Amino acid sequence: MKELKITETARKNIRRLFSQRYSVNTLKHDPELTEIFDNFAYDESLKPTEGPVLEKTRVMCILASTIGCGSHLAFRNYVDACLNVGVKPREIREVVYQAMPYVGFNYVIDLLPIMNEVFENNDIKLPLDPQSTTTPDDRMEKGRNYIDEVFGKGTVDNMYETCPKGQEHIIDYLQGYCYGDYYTRNGIDAQHRELMTFCFLASLGGCPNQMESHAVANKNTGTSKTEMVAAVTAMLPYIGFPRSLQALNAINKAYEHHF
Repeated sequence: MKELKITETARKNIRRLFSQRYSVNTLKHDPELTEIFDNFAYDESLKPTEGPVLEKTRVMCILASTIGCGSHLAFRNYVDACLNVGVKPREIREVVYQAMPYVGFNYVIDLLPIMNEVFENNDIKLPLDPQSTTTPDDRMEKGRNYIDEVFGKGTVDNMYETCPKGQEHIIDYLQGYCYGDYYTRNGIDAQHRELMTFCFLASLGGCPNQMESHAVANKNTGTSKTEMVAAVTAMLPYIGFPRSLQALNAINKAYEHHF
């Protein structure tokens, strides 16, 4: 087998991120692809992200991208990577829980045993402490308050006014389930929840309206355009160019009046 020409920076980042040597393939069977990917993902594409976002945030964004793409192997690797760069177990779990209203139960149910196995292998006691802040009586109100605060006062009223007849229950679900049950949780703050949500949408693809809406929400919760571009750059090796370019287009539209 030929000697792999992997840069020292890439090797250093791989050693830092992963407890074992993980990659998109095995060195034994696909050395050419390994060389190309490792140099891009762990060296070249990281350089523009090193200033704008913290390493922990960058790795969390990539974790979110593995959820949006439905990759179990990459998800396992990046739960490991998150722990290795100092992301707390509860923060990792909140990224996974935050994905529920966006990628759905069928994606998330397969990830929970993977996450918990990595936790147990790192002597993390389960179950983790609860982070919910709502009750059945106040989840609708808290969800509505969040939507109006982040997207603008009157947003929920406008959603009801413009909703097609017979579909009003979906707005109810957005208030109570999506925003009430998830966005009000502790563990990570609203700014990180919005960033993770954007990463889910970017990784899923085909969600231009939702991406633009949540790009605005990221702006409104304090994330700069530079930070948003850095997040997409970090995900690019994992989600590809078409989805990354769609995400950048949503960011440019959301921030166009400020840049």
